[in-house]
Amino acid sequence: MIYLKWKLSDGTSGTGPEPVLATSGGTAEASWAVDAAGYRIGYAPDDADLRGGPWQVTEVTEADALAFCQGLYADAELLPDGRISGPPPPDDV
Repeated sequence: MIYLKWKLSDGTSGTGPEPVLATSGGTAEASWAVDAAGYRIGYAPDDADLRGGPWQVTEVTEADALAFCQGLYADAELLPDGRISGPPPPDDV
């Protein structure tokens, strides 16, 4: 798994590069982590092709991805599957 960082299409909301990567045979999955500027952390398989397309997708290290997420949720940690834990869901009470 590799860690990716990209900016959403409409600032802090909007679409990401997932559909573009899918058309080139790749995959990407967005995580819960989006900062106030619209940057998001995502995941992709090691063989993802990030070239081309209108998106500026940057591969980041595991440590950088974790630090980004911890800046949004201090208790974020690396899970056994490589993903990063997020805040608990809100109570449905």
